[in-house]
Amino acid sequence: MFWSVISYQLSVISYQLSVISYQLSVIRCEFLVYRLLFTGYCLLLTAYCLLITVYCLLLTDHCLLITAY
Repeated sequence: MFWSVISYQLSVISYQLSVISYQLSVIRCEFLVYRLLFTGYCLLLTAYCLLITVYCLLLTDHCLLITAY
């Protein structure tokens, strides 16, 4: 049960990070090149955080299944 709580909290944190990085990617910069680089970086960070979210949710399910037995 302890690990399932930790993995769920990690999934919540990584989801919040993905939302923040997506919001940062929407911010407009004055220079197009910088904006494109910044947007690309933030979108990669968003994708990475969403992958972590999925992994942590799967880990939570796995820990809950182990706890159920």
